[in-house]
Amino acid sequence: MEKEPFLLSIVTLKQVVFSEEIQSLTAPGTEGYFGILVGHTPFVSSLQAGVVKITKANGEVLTLATSGGFLMTDGKKVILLADAAERPEEIDVARAQAARERAEKRLAERSADQDLERAKAALARALNRLRVAGVK
Repeated sequence: MEKEPFLLSIVTLKQVVFSEEIQSLTAPGTEGYFGILVGHTPFVSSLQAGVVKITKANGEVLTLATSGGFLMTDGKKVILLADAAERPEEIDVARAQAARERAEKRLAERSADQDLERAKAALARALNRLRVAGVK
């Protein structure tokens, strides 16, 4: 028996990135990846940088690079509020590679005034964007 589709809206401060009916969603929670299907128990989670995988109502699979935010569902719809969300074709690979190099340099230098957590987060975002864009 096929499950009914449910609405997913992915929103950033700048735009609605995605708003369609879907079959399933996998998202990067701060405690690990989790999946959502129609009828999911009401749920709220913070998100970390990672890959959101969406199976659309027609079976097509879409991946997005996100860099944190929040997700909430009532079992009938999902709202994902993202700091940033990009489809693979929207990712500026050169910019992501430059961000990775800057973050790696900051981590290698480890100066006393360096914010290591911020540098680690920047590196994670850059690597995630490159992974979604298909760059090794």
